[in-house]
Amino acid sequence: MQHNIYKSLGAYVPEHVSPTTSKALSPVKLKSAVDAANLTEMWNMILTLDYGVSTVKELPQERQDEFLNVMSLLLQAFDR
Repeated sequence: MQHNIYKSLGAYVPEHVSPTTSKALSPVKLKSAVDAANLTEMWNMILTLDYGVSTVKELPQERQDEFLNVMSLLLQAFDR
């Protein structure tokens, strides 16, 4: 019976890849808030350190979006 459970998890997509965040904490609004608060430089520094690149431009857009989604999910978790 447990084998069937593991079989159904094969199609699992982690939430940070395909998030279901509320509109209040959407990734787009989070990035806009970061930019409005003049925290873009710090945001880029965190991205470069986290992914081990010298500039954010080296990261594919999908990696940048994934990071934004993770941060949105963390904020949503702390907001509860």
